[in-house]
Amino acid sequence: MNIDLSLNRVYWEYVQNRSYLRPEKSYLCSSLVPCIGVRATVPVYKRRGKSFKDDLTTLVKAFHQKHNSYQYVITLSGGIDSEVTAETFYQLGIPFRVLIQRLFKGANDHDIIFAVKYCRDRNIPFKIVDLSLEKLKRETIPDAVKHGQFTHSYSQIALCNLFNYIDRNNEIIINSGHNPDFHRGIGIGWWEDSPNIVKYAIAKHYKFFTFTSLEPIFCHYATNFDDAQPGDKNNDFLYEAFPQLKRRIKMTGWEKSDNVVGELTNTIRETAAYDYQSFITWEEFTLAYMRKIFIEKGLQGKYYE
Repeated sequence: MNIDLSLNRVYWEYVQNRSYLRPEKSYLCSSLVPCIGVRATVPVYKRRGKSFKDDLTTLVKAFHQKHNSYQYVITLSGGIDSEVTAETFYQLGIPFRVLIQRLFKGANDHDIIFAVKYCRDRNIPFKIVDLSLEKLKRETIPDAVKHGQFTHSYSQIALCNLFNYIDRNNEIIINSGHNPDFHRGIGIGWWEDSPNIVKYAIAKHYKFFTFTSLEPIFCHYATNFDDAQPGDKNNDFLYEAFPQLKRRIKMTGWEKSDNVVGELTNTIRETAAYDYQSFITWEEFTLAYMRKIFIEKGLQGKYYE
């Protein structure tokens, strides 16, 4: 399978500077067409096999063959998406340890309980990392904005804290719990803060990898898109591939943190310099959406900010 399995892979660029790093000044960003200032640089994702499990197994085997001089650290949130990656490594007999992040003295205990049970049932070494609200605001947000150019997602920013608990020289941190993103008008892609964790890893000299951004896995998720379901997908294909994993209600881990979301959002907006978040997709999707906007709205008004 001809898939890029390099660490910290970059698959997008900003059109103004032809770099994976967003321009610091006068960035072309549109609230109407959020994908206009950035584009995916890989061919449009179309390939996948008939079996999600077979595709993921093939990729994990190839990844291990290429990077077996390192030790692996898999982050688990308690959700099924990250767990299927861990289970694939486990079934192949590839050793790894697990990091589980606990928010605000247990605000996500209802979610991470699945991750803890998963590790204990299989005797997989794991560490629970406590992240306080004070540390997230004081240390993690400024660090993530500076090195990862984050602008909006407090949940993605919080994940940056986990990098502090790996050996940057000898370990690869694997975070494969984030689905492809969907824009109702544009189609499939990634909201900018999703892959910004790649920028963060590069800037801080960490070895990072995710399987959910690879073509066949991405396409399996896209095929099972369902905006009536939590997380915008029907999870049945994951449980059919891994029936031994416990079925659960889709959670974010932030359900009991509504009281601090506004505070975190304000902190991020005050720290970051951008009001809008770009949507990374392929140029053909951007052009199609722009034609639609032109037809519907014409060229009246101020579109670029």
